[in-house]
Amino acid sequence: MKMILMFAMFAALAACGQQETVQTAQSPAAQGALAPAGDRIQLPGGGWFTWGFAEKPKLGTAIMKVQVYDKAGTRATPYEVIGEYGMPSMRYHDSGPVKFQLNRKGDYLLPVNIVMAGEWEVLIRLIEGKEKIYEGKVLFTI
Repeated sequence: MKMILMFAMFAALAACGQQETVQTAQSPAAQGALAPAGDRIQLPGGGWFTWGFAEKPKLGTAIMKVQVYDKAGTRATPYEVIGEYGMPSMRYHDSGPVKFQLNRKGDYLLPVNIVMAGEWEVLIRLIEGKEKIYEGKVLFTI
């Protein structure tokens, strides 16, 4: 009896996580999956940004780096960059919103704590003032 009850609770939790995933994917502000690491992603006003990891992600802490450029191709830091990471299949691993830290070179950095093997995603938001300029997801597997 305990086993059936535990299975029912697990199934209910899994269903809740799946429902949340569907709602997030249909959010009107979401712009979908980002271009591959290192590719230019256009921003309003003619600028762009790139993203990547300092090293290939593995269990432990992986550092994600975002670099923003203005329309002249010069490194710029006009935005607040917010990241959220977690496993789409297990939402209890989600980080919640975390601000990328700006280093001296003008790179936005986010430590991503990878606690187990599987599918992971990082949601990146670029915010200027109080307005969201861009939002997109990076999906990867460990």
